[in-house]
Amino acid sequence: MKNLFTLLGALVFFAACAPSSTAEGSYTADWSSLEKHEAVPDWMRDAKFGIYVHWGVYSVPAYGNEQYYYYMHRDSTSADFLMGGHRRHEQLWGPLEEFGYHDFIPMFKAERFDPEAWATLFKESGAQFAGMVAEHHDGFSMWDSKQTPFCAAKMGPKRDLVGELSQAIKARGMKLFLSLHHENNYTYVKVKEHWAANNPKYEKLYGCLMEHEEWLEMWLNKGREVVDQYSPDIIYFDAWMDQIPDSLKREFLAHYFNRAEERDQQVVVTYKYEELPRTVCMLDHEMHAPTEIDPEPWLSDLTISNGYHRSWGYVKGMELLSHQEIIQHLVRVVSNNGRLLLNLSPKADGTIPQNQQDVVQNVGVWLWSYGEAIYGTRPFVCSGEEVDGLRVHYTRKGNALYAIFLDWPGQGTTVQLSAVTPAALGSQRVKQATLLSVKKNYDCPFAQQADGLQLTIPKNGRLPSDAAQVVHFDLE
Repeated sequence: MKNLFTLLGALVFFAACAPSSTAEGSYTADWSSLEKHEAVPDWMRDAKFGIYVHWGVYSVPAYGNEQYYYYMHRDSTSADFLMGGHRRHEQLWGPLEEFGYHDFIPMFKAERFDPEAWATLFKESGAQFAGMVAEHHDGFSMWDSKQTPFCAAKMGPKRDLVGELSQAIKARGMKLFLSLHHENNYTYVKVKEHWAANNPKYEKLYGCLMEHEEWLEMWLNKGREVVDQYSPDIIYFDAWMDQIPDSLKREFLAHYFNRAEERDQQVVVTYKYEELPRTVCMLDHEMHAPTEIDPEPWLSDLTISNGYHRSWGYVKGMELLSHQEIIQHLVRVVSNNGRLLLNLSPKADGTIPQNQQDVVQNVGVWLWSYGEAIYGTRPFVCSGEEVDGLRVHYTRKGNALYAIFLDWPGQGTTVQLSAVTPAALGSQRVKQATLLSVKKNYDCPFAQQADGLQLTIPKNGRLPSDAAQVVHFDLE
């Protein structure tokens, strides 16, 4: 019976219209119409933490980074030569004329991929939105596509990876995030300049082998297909959207917004640099974040890897950020009106390495314990300050103000929070100060002054967390 319900749910989930034209609705493919869309709805303003994965054919060689496809074509005379990519590839796999990127596809089997386990991990880690890269620059679609034979449902795993994970994410009450990076596929690698296997058979994988107008049509139809088949709440575009004509960007946005309107769904599109209007979409900062409050909400994406590789996709020997580093980055992001998107890097077989799971599980422990200072908050009058060498950041929600210490002041220590002045609080005042802890909260003595608030950490106040400490101020 359980299998029957699963099958029926899947049939309903995958029912979709063909992506042949812009869906009818309130939106037309012009900016004046598209600007009527709410770029960042309230649910996205409240959501502060998301998780996604870079996973695909590039996970098979697992070397350098997720752009293996690019660097395998760059020899040692190229200015953008990386980590011996071309030389190493030829010595391990053979000349490009004999072993191209497409030859990795049968090796990408995803035989241990468990979408339920992935979605559970994301939820346990405190994510409010989650998903995956639906297609990277390499031209391989991770869903069941009618636009290209080079997709996971027809080759490699022979499974609709996007569909399976999307269903599991939605079943756990998280918003669905899907990213599209295929805008760079046409110019990413001029394959025909580098290898002899210039075979039309592979043109929909190596975009530069196609006529440009035909490729642009495929770009648009892939995006429509993802919208129609999976109903994502967030679609993220990587950089290089300047390679797509504005007319096609508008066509896509109108289709997405009209489909969302049909489904009574509030959706978000992210972009980088100035490649889409902020009046329509949400700005994304990759691997960095503003250090001051931006009045408009934004996204910051960060990968879990660290050190020499700094890869988004899985590579052998990758180092990781600690949960403390991720939590503290999250605090800085949220205090400046952002939300954090953390990337994980699964192996080709579909497993997320245990050390990555351990890191995000510890992020989740902090968020399930102290998430009231993160989820649903808005910026204070300033994002933070340094107090006697201690870093402290602020968030606000309703009648609560939170001071989040990235450095532990110490038991019995008194600190002067210069930002918490009567002027900053307006008509409200601090009624109570509480150091939050998992086992026991501690009342903190305080004194409001014109030039700030004196806060004393109680002498019996144990260190609540190894990442960041939260003081909750009740306001009245």
